[in-house]
Amino acid sequence: MQHILSRKIKSVLVASVILSGFFLLLERWMFVIVLIYAFIGCAVYGVPVSFLSDVVTKKAGPYRFVLASLIYSVFGFLTFIVLGKFGVLAVVCSLLFFLSEEWQRARGNGRGQKPANKMMFMNGLSTVLFFSLAGFGLVLFPDRMFEEYTNQSYLIPKGYEGEVRVVHNIEDAPPPEKSDGFDVYRFNDKGYTLTPLPVSEGIINDQYYYVDAEGNKEKIDNRCINYGGTEGLGNGEYEYSSSYFFVTQTQCGEAFGEGSYPPDMPRGISVDQIIEEEGLDKLTY
Repeated sequence: MQHILSRKIKSVLVASVILSGFFLLLERWMFVIVLIYAFIGCAVYGVPVSFLSDVVTKKAGPYRFVLASLIYSVFGFLTFIVLGKFGVLAVVCSLLFFLSEEWQRARGNGRGQKPANKMMFMNGLSTVLFFSLAGFGLVLFPDRMFEEYTNQSYLIPKGYEGEVRVVHNIEDAPPPEKSDGFDVYRFNDKGYTLTPLPVSEGIINDQYYYVDAEGNKEKIDNRCINYGGTEGLGNGEYEYSSSYFFVTQTQCGEAFGEGSYPPDMPRGISVDQIIEEEGLDKLTY
């Protein structure tokens, strides 16, 4: 057991140093950072995977190498769940770890004996194939798999035109309803609403609707929306945050979405006015 653990520690060091060594050609500070993260990743993730591989391939006979390369490449690929496309580095690190393990195993068990040419070809081909698929699979994955989306649905009183605002982090505000994975925000006639949720971050994937008194919805074209931005306001005890956008019925077009404040658009009720109107300045958090 001590011999096996020693072999795996050597593999951790070999994989970490070789991977980080590539970055010496770019920037020295990157070498240090990659070395630290590679060492931690190999120790925390790579070593358990290597033990799993030892157990699974124990009775695989002549196909042990092929099966082991498959296991290492699959677990290298699975790092995309945490690392996204940076998982490509994890795949390279996994390959280095695997090759170090097999080289040490061959020296310890093979005593200089080489496998048959046919088996060497199969082992080499499987390694190239499995790790190439893992690496290229991560590169070719669409970016949106690793991005967060805002996913908000805004219901605006029919006929309203101008600035629309959401005041966030209000603990006593009712949470937005959920519909098909979207947070639904209903605005009053003054163009604002309150929510206990923080400002959403990510790629904008929002929906905008006009709603009449009977609750009938009419989808608003994105060319009629200016995405605005975010603002904050502090009262000495609490920091209020808000997000805003503009909606129009008369200026729809590509130019309307340019800039923070569309020309000739009326500004809505301000954050401090909302705080005063809702009595939020009297709350203690």
